[in-house]
Amino acid sequence: MTHSYRYIAIAAIGTVMLGTMLVVSAAPATSQFGRNLVVNGGAEANVGASSDTQIVKPSGWSTTGQFTAVQYGIPGGFPDRNGPGPKHRGKNDFEGGNVARSTATQTISLRPSLAAIKTGTVRYTFSAWLGGYADQDDHATATVTFRNASGASVGGTTLGPVTPQQRQDATGLLYRSRSGLVPKAATQAIVAIVFTRYEGTYNDGSADNISLVLTAAK
Repeated sequence: MTHSYRYIAIAAIGTVMLGTMLVVSAAPATSQFGRNLVVNGGAEANVGASSDTQIVKPSGWSTTGQFTAVQYGIPGGFPDRNGPGPKHRGKNDFEGGNVARSTATQTISLRPSLAAIKTGTVRYTFSAWLGGYADQDDHATATVTFRNASGASVGGTTLGPVTPQQRQDATGLLYRSRSGLVPKAATQAIVAIVFTRYEGTYNDGSADNISLVLTAAK
């Protein structure tokens, strides 16, 4: 009889442990609200280029042209730590390389937040620091496009370009931000940065601290 009680106790403990395991496995996914959903939005995941001929493809982005992470303050007229730019700018920013056009894109799945998004009350804030070189018109734009399950665009917004006049002909970056409601049909967000060259050989469009933050309804 004593052995039987022991078996019953062990079985009961096993049942409790199994139940606990089931509860843990059923835990909700990490919330997408209140944090930057862009991976490596500040170009800090890599050691940035140290010359205007080196190309460092930034982690987390699909790139074209010579889109590259570049160290602040290297020779050649690049943005430095003392010019216009983010207060917390880290070691690198994004630059365009020696081509007329460079791009970087990133796809962000919104599936963990679909139930809330479908209510039509989830807001987004899309922001970036964008700029260029001196009085040249080379520039950067940052775009977020929301797509539905079929891949069709259902909304979005574009930041920039920042003009030389807005920068007062200073080499550096200025802050830009827009907010709105996430479209109810959105299942993913496509973030894109485009650098366009108008003068010289180097594409001096600049960008840093790209951010997409969702806010849940209160």
